[in-house]
Amino acid sequence: MRSTESALHPSRSGSRSHAKPHGAGIRWSVGLWALVLAALGVFLVLHYPVAPWVASLVFVACCVAFFVWPDSWLIAVPLLLPLIGFAPWTGWITFEELDLLVLAAAVGGYARLAWPSAQAVPVARQPRSSAGAWLLLLLFAASTLVAMARGFADAGGFSFGWFQGYHEPMNSLRLAKSFFLALLVMPLWRAAVVRRGAQAPTWLAMGLMLGLAGASLATVWERMAFVGLFNFSTDYRTTGLFWEMHVGGAALDGFLALLMPFVLRELFVARSHRRWAAVVACLGLAGYACLTTFSRGVYLAVPVGLAVTVALCLLSARRQLRRGGPTAAADVAVTAPKLSLGAGAVLLVLFGGAVLWTFPSSGYRGLLALLGAAAVAMPLAGVLRRFKAMDWMVGLVAGVLLSLALWAGAMLGSKASYLGYGACLLLTLALLFASLTTAVAVPGKRVRVGLAAQLALAGFMAVLVGAGLVAEHWGYARGGDAMLPVLVGFMLLTLVAGASPKAVWPTSTRWQATSWAGMAMLGGIVSIFGGGAYMSERFSTTSSDMDTRVSHWTQGWNMLSAPLDPVLGKGMGRYPASYYLTGASTEHPGDYRLKSQNGNTYLVLGGGKQQYMGWGEILRVSQRIRAPEGPVTVALRVRTANELGLHLEVCEKHLLYNGGCILASTVVKPMPGVWQDMRVPLAGNDLGGSNWFAPRLVAFSIATDTALGLLDVDNIQLLGPDGRQLLDNGDFSADMQRWFFSSDRNHLPWHIKNVFMNVLFDQGGVGLLLFSAMLLAALWRVTMGSAKDHPLAPGIGGGLVGFVLVGLFDSLVDVPRLAFVFYVVLLLGLTVRQATVARSASSGRR
Repeated sequence: MRSTESALHPSRSGSRSHAKPHGAGIRWSVGLWALVLAALGVFLVLHYPVAPWVASLVFVACCVAFFVWPDSWLIAVPLLLPLIGFAPWTGWITFEELDLLVLAAAVGGYARLAWPSAQAVPVARQPRSSAGAWLLLLLFAASTLVAMARGFADAGGFSFGWFQGYHEPMNSLRLAKSFFLALLVMPLWRAAVVRRGAQAPTWLAMGLMLGLAGASLATVWERMAFVGLFNFSTDYRTTGLFWEMHVGGAALDGFLALLMPFVLRELFVARSHRRWAAVVACLGLAGYACLTTFSRGVYLAVPVGLAVTVALCLLSARRQLRRGGPTAAADVAVTAPKLSLGAGAVLLVLFGGAVLWTFPSSGYRGLLALLGAAAVAMPLAGVLRRFKAMDWMVGLVAGVLLSLALWAGAMLGSKASYLGYGACLLLTLALLFASLTTAVAVPGKRVRVGLAAQLALAGFMAVLVGAGLVAEHWGYARGGDAMLPVLVGFMLLTLVAGASPKAVWPTSTRWQATSWAGMAMLGGIVSIFGGGAYMSERFSTTSSDMDTRVSHWTQGWNMLSAPLDPVLGKGMGRYPASYYLTGASTEHPGDYRLKSQNGNTYLVLGGGKQQYMGWGEILRVSQRIRAPEGPVTVALRVRTANELGLHLEVCEKHLLYNGGCILASTVVKPMPGVWQDMRVPLAGNDLGGSNWFAPRLVAFSIATDTALGLLDVDNIQLLGPDGRQLLDNGDFSADMQRWFFSSDRNHLPWHIKNVFMNVLFDQGGVGLLLFSAMLLAALWRVTMGSAKDHPLAPGIGGGLVGFVLVGLFDSLVDVPRLAFVFYVVLLLGLTVRQATVARSASSGRR
């Protein structure tokens, strides 16, 4: 016992005189590291493009907060990660708000570790990770540094710039930093485990769940603002707040696939009703976000990742049950025995068949009506099992009368069927709640069901009739005819379940609510495929899209032309520039650069070589603005040696898709070496505006639509009806501050479209071998190895599998925010072990 205590408390060991200076030296080193990180953070935040002094105060406040509450980063960083990307407003691409947040967490956390009076008695002792894992991490870190250096060299040498784009040397730093930021927080993770024990994984899981909920709520806002919640036919793919998708990609897809397994794991371990309800709500939001990505990769990756998570949870629960102990028994009670997966699967299959049968004729209204009927049927079956003959008679007779009244009321007006159905559903749910409360009040004793339960059966019958009326109102006779056999099946299934001496499905509220949520998700999937022409069109082109992908990967491999490229890679982040120089000439995108002449800075727009099929193929340079109220005019200076087209627009736009626009297209006459002053009024319908709960964003954009055209632009002014300037930095005197670019439709030039090909291109065969080894090692440890019973193991395993499946069709790690959270999960998979409880000094003396 003395050796264990000495390891935890060196100052209490026999060789106190040697341990104390060693501990002080470590504290000084950690404190110095905290000062270095603080200096780096201050340097970055003082150059923040928008209100740098405000940003500096926020950064300092965050550092202080993370010092006072050093483990709060476990929740704060995952929560804020998908929400704090402000590049469309700031113009920052190389550096971003996540860098400042992680630096603040590191400054506060390392400073706390170095603070002498902050040493606390450990709650848990974290076992050391294997030397092999750390060797892999060090080798991959070295490979990343080499790739970054090769990226600088490929770009013509390193040059620092705050607003460089994807073709310039700072793009190598932009992509390399994600892995090192993940390494930076790993000592903080180990410190949190030592301080808090099992509470540390709980906090991290909570942070990941809140982050997923925040990203999903952003997608709800986006669709409410621009297309509508249930519009699945418009060519609009959700991006959330991942600005990195301004040139396409699958940032949101990878984030959903990586984090949903962690939230599903929470469903297994949630003991309080409040926590369980929060998990179900988060899964519902994330499910909606998944559906609206219209991504075939997500539709494959998320179910597979969730299935892996369920399997790992069940296997871990079985092992804990075999080992015994009260904690294991309590955990298993929350997981496997109460899941009743078989009954849930049968209900989901039956409901899915019902929706497939009825959706073509009754649409979303019919789907919602069936979901309401299912919400009543599952708890009603348990109430019916207590019925006696008289209860059945009263309930059925009352149900017939109530159904006739509902049918008669539906004849009064066009919306009467909807109102009648809604009233019956709310009444029946209230009656069910009253009857179930009565049953719980007298446990273990058979009581009369009472009038509330009898009327609940009557209400259920009326709900079914109301569902039929809703279907008939929407789909006329065809809708009613298709709904009739489904409603009969609902009634028979509920009556059989109610008459059975044993429960056909569990009576647990959690189980029933989870099953209902699964039905809602299944209904959403059916509705997207059955009622959304866009998704059907995407699946119809799967074969040709795969051929395009294979050709694209082959082209990327052929770009590794230098002798060392296949071994060490072209260089971190060099794919866009390489494609621009050697890719398919008909797909070269436009570009932009800032140039200076005689002390004057101006913007150069390049038209690219791609074949235009519409405004979506143009590379735009944009700025977020307030929506103008009235006609606007663009005043600017231009210079060109060849005649070309100039496109100007003010559009309601989030990231890739234009909504309402006022715009102008004009021709710029060639006058080599001479600046021309132009004044162009924008025309079109007024912007449509937005709802207060779902505001639409507005952006001004400028582009040239002439292939290979070069246009110099300076002193851009967007003048409102009162003559006031609506743009910032229109003369580019502050570099590209506040300016942002997007390639709305032409995405292949920016991504190699496979995560393994991306690592191969950037870091060569060496980097790919190390990356694959880390991934396989992490998966092995959390599924079959030493970390298989760690609380986070099911989420890590399912998340990595889902991420890789999405990564088969997109690059993913070329998005720094997404790469950071992926590398954190990967490092956890490589390093976590089941912590052991540390004894206090007093217990050791006993």
